[in-house]
Parts: sequence; structure tokens; C-alpha cells
Amino acid sequence: MAFTSAEILALIVAILIVIKLAILSINSKLWWKIVKPLYSKGLVLFLVELVLAGVVFWYLLKELTIVQIMACILLGALLTGMSFAIWAKEASSWIQKLLKANVLKKAWLVFLIWLALAVWVLLELFEVI
Repeated sequence: MAFTSAEILALIVAILIVIKLAILSINSKLWWKIVKPLYSKGLVLFLVELVLAGVVFWYLLKELTIVQIMACILLGALLTGMSFAIWAKEASSWIQKLLKANVLKKAWLVFLIWLALAVWVLLELFEVI
């Protein structure tokens, strides 16, 4: 059975989800021991995720349009939002702390990526490109 790029990516994320949920269900402190080293080096984590996002995006574009990809991103954002909603009180104080800092100064590249994706979708939807 030959999988497409999107199917391989879906398989990887499905396996990672099952592993994460199993660890969190059995021993949530173990999960922190696993991810803590990743979060201790924020810039390295950011750069690794940036590269991985680029690779995944490149593979997805072989099978999906940017509009389809952004629709999937909406689903992911809503699921992520649900996760934060469970911890709304804790997330609220954390978000307020972040907003006191100069968000654009730290997140300018992320802002540019989101803006580029949004503009690309709008151009596609309104058949400008």
C-alpha cells in the first residue's frame, strides 16, 4: 500500500497524538519531562518547527490548494482553542503577560507568515492569481 504525502503526514500526526494521549493518561508528569527540554531552548524549538512547517507545507501543496490547507488550519486552530478554553483562567493571565511585552518585536516572522498565507488565500479565492 503506497501512501500519498498527505497520508504519510496524517499517519505521523495520528501516531504522535495516540502516544501523547497515552502518556498524559498514564503519567502526565512524564509528558512534561519529555517536552521540558524542548521548551528550555525556545529559539531552537522555533527554528526546528519553522523548518518542519516549511517541509510539511511543501508536501501538502503537492496535493492540496492553499485554500484547502487554510481550511484545515482553521480546524486545527479551533481544536487548539478548545484545549486552551479548558484552562481559560490560567491561559488568560499568561496571555495578558505576553501582551504586555512587544508582541510584534518577538513574533514578527510569525505575523509575516500568517499575513502571507491570508493574502495568498484571498488572491486565490478572488481569482487574482
